[in-house]
Amino acid sequence: MVWATAQAIKFFLALIRGDVDFRYLYASGGMPSVHSAVVTSLATWALIEGGPNNPLFGFAAVLAAIVMYDSFGVRRSAGEQAKTINKLIVDLSRTGGLKNVDDYSQMREILGHKPLEVLVGAVLGFIMACLFGYQKIIPYLNVFNNVPSPQQAKALMIAAAGFALISLVIFFVIRSLHKTSKKVGTYNFYLLSTNLLASVMVAGLAFFYYENVVYPYGLLGFGVIAIIWLGGVGYSVYNIVRAIKTDKKPVHQVKKEAWLKKAGKKK
Repeated sequence: MVWATAQAIKFFLALIRGDVDFRYLYASGGMPSVHSAVVTSLATWALIEGGPNNPLFGFAAVLAAIVMYDSFGVRRSAGEQAKTINKLIVDLSRTGGLKNVDDYSQMREILGHKPLEVLVGAVLGFIMACLFGYQKIIPYLNVFNNVPSPQQAKALMIAAAGFALISLVIFFVIRSLHKTSKKVGTYNFYLLSTNLLASVMVAGLAFFYYENVVYPYGLLGFGVIAIIWLGGVGYSVYNIVRAIKTDKKPVHQVKKEAWLKKAGKKK
């Protein structure tokens, strides 16, 4: 069911983009990653059936990690190589470098996945496995009704303060390394804001539990904060890395600027 659903989603997404290719119903590559969805659903189902100490869950989890790493690693590299080879054949055919162009067939370029496609596939597999096993999951959800003790609430407040200090250090380190990039500075500020907001929310909620002000829903509030924080951090870190790659100068340009700067000082 996970395999069929992921393939159907992939086909309809391609159809929306105007790419009518029935190979999306059975071939690899594209959004979302079918491999990631299937192996993640297997690992999730093994966890639901036997718990974290189940050997089958350990086996399925390792298998899922290897398959997902291969999806955006080896298979994606093979797809990039196929794209380069196809372009090279076209260029050589135009310049006359190839005598018999018809002897070379078009290689399939969509083989692997981008990290986002792997992540979406994993989330899809996890959700579908949980939907099929919801009756066995419901008893585990009672853990969210647990209320932290005063000692645990105090520890959470201290941890939130420490996390806020670490976030400030990370902010100033990134700022010092990339002073000239406005994009990096903007998303670095977003990252700091997300971390500080999460710290304040965790510390405030822990304080309420410490003072016995909040009782309903137990740990559910911390789970909601964690989901919001992960989304904000993921968005900020992704854009910071992307901005760093975009603003990175070629090696020869860096050497040239360093040489000119040194020559200017001598003058």
